[in-house]
Amino acid sequence: MLELYAISLALAFYMAWGLGANDAANPCNCVVGAGVYPMRKALLTFVLFSALGGILFGSFVMKTFDRGLIQREQFETGTLVVGSLCAALAGCLWVTFSTWLGMPVSTTHSIMGGVLGFALATGAPVRWGTASKAFLSIPLSPLVAMGLAAGLFFLLRRYFRKHRRGVPNLLLTFLLYLPLFLVLFFSLFAGILKWGVEASLKATLLCSSAVLLVVLLWVKKSRNLELSCRLLILVHFLSAFAFGANDLANATGVFLTPTQRVLGTPSFQAMLLLSLLGVTGIAFGAFTWGYKVIDTAAYRVTKLNPLTGLAAEYSQAFTVLVFTTVPALLWKFGIPISTSISNIGTVVGVGLAAGGLGGIDRKTMAKILAFWILTIPCAALLSAFLFRVVNGVVG
Repeated sequence: MLELYAISLALAFYMAWGLGANDAANPCNCVVGAGVYPMRKALLTFVLFSALGGILFGSFVMKTFDRGLIQREQFETGTLVVGSLCAALAGCLWVTFSTWLGMPVSTTHSIMGGVLGFALATGAPVRWGTASKAFLSIPLSPLVAMGLAAGLFFLLRRYFRKHRRGVPNLLLTFLLYLPLFLVLFFSLFAGILKWGVEASLKATLLCSSAVLLVVLLWVKKSRNLELSCRLLILVHFLSAFAFGANDLANATGVFLTPTQRVLGTPSFQAMLLLSLLGVTGIAFGAFTWGYKVIDTAAYRVTKLNPLTGLAAEYSQAFTVLVFTTVPALLWKFGIPISTSISNIGTVVGVGLAAGGLGGIDRKTMAKILAFWILTIPCAALLSAFLFRVVNGVVG
């Protein structure tokens, strides 16, 4: 059993590597495509802030993959370890194949497909209530991100075209304050500290207001081009944080219950150990193959500049952050959305807003859409096949 569990952890690391390799493009493509950050610097900050997001918020979505999609209580530990292993391996293989081709696919949906394939092979009942929310996010998250990015592009273009006289207006204040408030509040209330609502609100209002004041004083002294570049860098940090919060569970979530059973550790300690394993794998993936998909997302979908990059990156970060935190507060399970699909949705949104259909490379988009459609069924079928084979060998 320990041998199988060790293999499972190796696969979790492999999946985390795939996350870093394929999904580093999500927080990095805009800042790189706009020419604000070089590739290596963008990857370094991506690793740092995604690690922070994964450790603080990773448990929200980790619980969805572990307990939210299928009823795991009925399985023996051995079956659960084999199923988790096969689900992770199926997702790993699909993500590796797609990354090799330079295609941004959803690691979230790859693992969802792997877990559902395990359920298909064993006849395990699926929790359709949670699964339906996750499936609803597949078309909803890119559409929300696309609309938000297009609208934000027009608002920001108007903001930067007028003479600001060094005074930031209400739009910029609101855009900076809202994600800062969400991150601080959920870090205190539902993250590691688990403060009460009242204490969390008071501390969040105080800290976020102080941070916002410093940022606005810094903004006041910036020229338009310099300001858009600096804001894009800040939003890149936020986007990497949101990525770690939502996507770390793709690599580690299916191993939460096996880790608790095999090692006998409490839920919190198991999630922390898996988070540390995941962020290490993400770092390796980002610095080895991360450039492959960044090249596609940054340069081959549409032409980016600091303004379009800012609108796209903010929209992507905000969409992922909301889907991760708000459902966790309402239903105790964060919604695992595809940061890849949301990211491409925002890039398409600003491309359409800035240049119409002519601003989008339709051939590249057709390839990306084909891989998106195939992800869940391919991962599910591969997972079911692997479970039959592995369970027959060790069973």
